[in-house]
Amino acid sequence: MLARLERAVSRLAHGLALGAVACLLAVALVTLADVLLRWLLKAPIRGFVDVAALSMAVIAAACMPALIASRGNVTIRLLGDRARPRWRRVLESFGATVTAAFFALMAWQYVRYAAEMSSSGERLGILQWRVGPWWWAVAALVAATALVALIVLAREVAGHDPLSRD
Repeated sequence: MLARLERAVSRLAHGLALGAVACLLAVALVTLADVLLRWLLKAPIRGFVDVAALSMAVIAAACMPALIASRGNVTIRLLGDRARPRWRRVLESFGATVTAAFFALMAWQYVRYAAEMSSSGERLGILQWRVGPWWWAVAALVAATALVALIVLAREVAGHDPLSRD
């Protein structure tokens, strides 16, 4: 059951990352258009810089669940590669615990920040859009990453090979 949950979450996370990459491509294309308009017509896209900055925060956060689900995060295995299988599992579980704790703390901080941005009524400089919803999206995506990290941790503690189809 844990393996099925992990595969389903992994598929969702990768779909989310694919959407984020499409958005990143859109931001890149609009950036190109903005630069060309500035250069040729001296007429930039009004407010694009503000929107692009917030968009990049959401895009980056949308890629995090897939990174954790695929175990693509940086790991140091100097001890684990030389250890016995049991100790290797202990070290992998420790790493998964630290990762899950890190993303849980990060989610908590983003929730606090999003609440602050919403309650203060913070707005973009040019377009005057509220920034709170953007930061709530980031907070939700980081919280989703923490949940994915918890599933990875559960699989590590259970001693399952992440590449197996059990």
